[in-house]
Amino acid sequence: MSLPTGDFIEAVRTSCKNVVEKSPVNISMTGVDDFLNKLEKPYYEELSIDTPMRMPVKFSTLAEEINFVCVIDLLNFGSGYRVPLHELTGRGAFDTIRFGVMSFHIGGTPMDAKTFKDITLWEVASTFQIPVTQEVDHETLQFVKTVVQTPLKPFAEGIQQVLNSTGEFLVDHGYKDLAAFVLDLTRPEANKEPRASQLVEQLVRALPGLQDLYTTPDGDTVYLFKKAQIMVYHLWMFFHDQEPARFNFVDIHNLTVFSDNVLPTMLIHLGVLTMPEDWQNDLDTNTDVGPFKGTVLRAAAVTACDVIVEHAASVGPVPHMHTGDLDVYLWRLGKVGDYRKVPRMEWRDTVMF
Repeated sequence: MSLPTGDFIEAVRTSCKNVVEKSPVNISMTGVDDFLNKLEKPYYEELSIDTPMRMPVKFSTLAEEINFVCVIDLLNFGSGYRVPLHELTGRGAFDTIRFGVMSFHIGGTPMDAKTFKDITLWEVASTFQIPVTQEVDHETLQFVKTVVQTPLKPFAEGIQQVLNSTGEFLVDHGYKDLAAFVLDLTRPEANKEPRASQLVEQLVRALPGLQDLYTTPDGDTVYLFKKAQIMVYHLWMFFHDQEPARFNFVDIHNLTVFSDNVLPTMLIHLGVLTMPEDWQNDLDTNTDVGPFKGTVLRAAAVTACDVIVEHAASVGPVPHMHTGDLDVYLWRLGKVGDYRKVPRMEWRDTVMF
């Protein structure tokens, strides 16, 4: 694994643009202008507020709330399991993660380093209510049931893997929980303003569950760092007024979008991204696209959203657009009405989105 040598956010932008230029995925400038001209400013402003992260949960300390937010973002993956999750649990990936973290909090199980380091698959399955096995009729014996694993077992194993590796790091470095680590990293320094790019780099370097990158068959490394960036964005969103010396990041709007499966799907549907017919067929048939196509499509969303933000200054009704707002708008738009029916990109073998 090769992490960037310079600015991590710039590495995301540069590497994404590079891989897209070599790919069959294109950004339609006509689509960009059409998207911007059709935006309804009040609706955009409503959906660009990340209300799904605001939950009716009480916290006794600031550190407890920071821990809650960061654990949700650490585990914000599983999008490739959307179809079996809805079939077997009635929830999507984000709602499953949010439910599990709330179960920790309300149930009194500490979300600390030791819990995460030692958590088992069966504890994950119970806490997040993910069925990992099920009874089915025996193939040949009448009235006999046999136990098989469900399609969701790898998802639960991914949650366990990320929690175990995070807990191990925290224990080894003497941190009680994820919040203690974040508060240490954001300790105010005299005459220095907090920087989002610096915190993204520190988080990625420390935690395997945030090392969101892929090396193509041509040898190009593509950096996305979706979960690290959205974690920093949420720390700013929730706490920049309470703790400005820690979280009022001067470069918060320099983050890229937090590219997952929803953003490229929406940008394709809205005509901003175009791609070959066989790629589209993979999406339409809920086929696992695999790491290369998945990475290229996510990278294309990053680059396309940068183009949208740049052109918004002169096109459409939202001239002061930022990547974070645009990301939230597209993500939430994908949950509205008929947009929910648009087949989404699927790639299951990842814990990054």
